[in-house]
Amino acid sequence: MFNFVGLKPTLISIAGVSVLFILATHFQVFISEASDSIHKAVYPVLAAVLLFSAQFNRSRISLLCGIWLIFVFNERHDAYWKAWVDTHQPWLIITLSLIFVVCALIKDRALLSFHLITRIVYLVLCGALSWYWLLHSDSLLLLVPDNLISEPSKALIPTLLPLLLCNVILLLLSVRSTDLTKSILLISSLLWSATAFELHEFAFDAIILVLAVLYLLVVCIESYFLAYRDELTNLPTRRALHQLALSLGRRYTVAMIDIDHFKKFNDTYGHDIGDQVLKLVASKLAKIKGGGRVFRYGGEEFTVIFARKGIEHAQEYLEVLREEIANYDMVIRDTSRSGKQARKSARSQSMKTVHVTVSIGVAEKSTKYRFEQVLKHADLALYRAKKRGRNNVCQ
Repeated sequence: MFNFVGLKPTLISIAGVSVLFILATHFQVFISEASDSIHKAVYPVLAAVLLFSAQFNRSRISLLCGIWLIFVFNERHDAYWKAWVDTHQPWLIITLSLIFVVCALIKDRALLSFHLITRIVYLVLCGALSWYWLLHSDSLLLLVPDNLISEPSKALIPTLLPLLLCNVILLLLSVRSTDLTKSILLISSLLWSATAFELHEFAFDAIILVLAVLYLLVVCIESYFLAYRDELTNLPTRRALHQLALSLGRRYTVAMIDIDHFKKFNDTYGHDIGDQVLKLVASKLAKIKGGGRVFRYGGEEFTVIFARKGIEHAQEYLEVLREEIANYDMVIRDTSRSGKQARKSARSQSMKTVHVTVSIGVAEKSTKYRFEQVLKHADLALYRAKKRGRNNVCQ
């Protein structure tokens, strides 16, 4: 089954870059006038993005910035390897395309760690594979009939074919993942392909500067989600909750939600099933109506904020939510948990249907209470809901 969870961010990323280039084409005169400033900005911007991404352990972005710095240095200065690189452009084109694919397949690690050695090995292997392909691509050209394609076009096949393959692989990896780094790697590869075959009229410095800004944007967005989004449930975290509290007005309602008997459920079925329960409840909470905004407060607790709404309004929608969760049939595997060896062996395939309930405490803002106090009152109301037998909403 195909899972295109990354289709939307991929399309948005490609569309955004396309619009950017359309605007750049329209205002190309201004870009030409600023070419000297762009030329001077490439080194410091790339270096700044490299250090910034390394600080947040985005080693793939750091690695790309380092590669672009070397590439720009090679273009601007007479390094001792420049003559060789200039006479082996197909090798450079394919190697960099392979590096994009490798970066999409590996995970982010700390830049200055043992993993840096493996990254360097991967880069060397990309260069070796590109060299090997070009050495043996003549046999591929023999398969192409002379009357089918012209000689100049035929000479492009050894370069164009791996480039096309790399872009297709990156596209598939991007649309099947919500990882923004994969989307930006696809864009980098597409821009590199367009540059290699001179499909645009923009200076390479401008392309590099655009990529550097995009890299910085991706690191900022991913860092934001790391800080303000819960990785398991994909809900905003307690930190995001307190950020929202700063913008709340004089009227709002807070609800504290707790999964009933979650510890017992966790001990019975295991932490993996417990995580599935948290995801289930989070998905139900995320669909709450009435203007509620949901946050994961911690553990099995969640918070819902109804901005500019009274307690009667909030309670109506919370009751509907409680019933939906209680009536949902959750099917799980009845697995054995007798020991490590038993878990490694073949597991029981019998299925079991369980029901999960939640208790909810609600409190409304009053003139004399700050947000922390309203939150505390909602927590006390949650405690009363637990005392009343759970699976209910209490003020």
